[in-house]
Amino acid sequence: MRNKSGFSLVEVIVAAVIFSLTILGLSGVFIAANKNTIHARERITSAEIGKFFLDPLQDHVRQDTWNQAGNELRLTAAGATRAGVGSPQTINNRSFSEVHDVKGVPNTNLRRVISRISWTE
Repeated sequence: MRNKSGFSLVEVIVAAVIFSLTILGLSGVFIAANKNTIHARERITSAEIGKFFLDPLQDHVRQDTWNQAGNELRLTAAGATRAGVGSPQTINNRSFSEVHDVKGVPNTNLRRVISRISWTE
């Protein structure tokens, strides 16, 4: 009877295959997590840029000047929609652009601003 010390070639190959499959599975998880982290960071950045684009509109939130020329919240006609486009902002080599729609609220003298931030992924 022979004393067996060490591993056979088949055992080493099976262990290497199992190790490789485990590492490939974990790398897929890390890649997906990295993609989700980048997407979350871009959403946070777009929210900050949205604040940056909306801040200038605060200067125009005065009912006595809503219908004057040059006011970003002015409507073109009674209840009509007016879209404003802000200048694109580039952060981390990504271009973020903004479009805001100004609509009149029916039966009131109020304005509703809907701002959309877009970027390419």
